[in-house]
Amino acid sequence: MPINIPIHDLNTSYSINIEKISHENSYDFNTIHKHNYFEILFFERGGGYQIIDFNKIPIENNSCYIVKPKQIHLVKRNSDADGLLIQFTQEMLFNDSFTLLKSFTKSEIVFENNTFQSHYFLSQLSSILSIQKSKSFYYKEKTTHLFSSLLYALEEQIIELKSNKLINNLIIQFIDLVEENISSLSVSEYAEKLNISTKKLTQIVTSELNTTPLKYIHDILILNIKRDLAFKQLTHKEIAYNYSFDSPSNFSIFVKKQTGLTPTELQKQLAL
Repeated sequence: MPINIPIHDLNTSYSINIEKISHENSYDFNTIHKHNYFEILFFERGGGYQIIDFNKIPIENNSCYIVKPKQIHLVKRNSDADGLLIQFTQEMLFNDSFTLLKSFTKSEIVFENNTFQSHYFLSQLSSILSIQKSKSFYYKEKTTHLFSSLLYALEEQIIELKSNKLINNLIIQFIDLVEENISSLSVSEYAEKLNISTKKLTQIVTSELNTTPLKYIHDILILNIKRDLAFKQLTHKEIAYNYSFDSPSNFSIFVKKQTGLTPTELQKQLAL
C-alpha cells in the first residue's frame, strides 16, 4: 500500500470550525504542515508571512488568504497579527464548482489592504460563530446558510479578479479527475471519462488553462512530488511507488525533466 504523510484532520461535529487566528493550535503551524480541509484566513491586523505551496506571501492588514487540502502551509505571523479563520471540509460544499476552491486557481490571495471587505467578512464569521455558540435548534442549518453566502461573496472576488470569466464546467470536471487519479490515467482516458474526444479536451484545456492536458497533469504530479519531498518523511523510492513509477530511476528521470534538478537537488531547494 502507498505510504502517506500524516495530514491534520478537522474534528468538529459538522465540519465547520471558526477560530481566532491567534488561538492555541493543536499542532505547530510555524513548521510546514498539510491538512485535509480548506482554511480561509481573514487577517484584520497583518504582519509576518505565510508559505503556501512554496510561495512566500507577506501577511497584509485587512486581507484574506485561502489554503486548500494537501497544500504545504507554514505561518510566521507577528505576535500582534490576528483576525478570524474558518475551516471546513469538502462535505460542507453544496456547490462543488466554486472557482476559489479549485486547485488550478493559483492565487491564494483573495484580497489585501481592503478595510471594507475585511470588516464585511469578519462580521459574517462573527455571526456564524454566535449562532454556533447559541446551540439553537436549527443552528447547523442557519450557520450552513450563512456559510454558503460567505463563499458566494468570496467567489465574486475571484471572478472579478479574472475579469468576470466563468470557467467551463468540463474543465472543472477534468481538474477534479486529475486530483483523484493523479499519474494513473492517460489524456485519452480522461477524455473518455468526460465523453469527449482527446482533440476536444486539448482545445478546452488550452483555451481555459493556457496549457495542454498532459502538461497540466505533469504540473499537478510534480507539485505533489514537491510536497512529499519537502516533508522528508518518505524515501525517494517510496515517493516513486506512491505515484506509480515503475522504478526509482524513471522517477528521477521525470523529476529531472520537469524541474531540471534531481530529486535530491530539488529536495534541498525546497527546504523550508
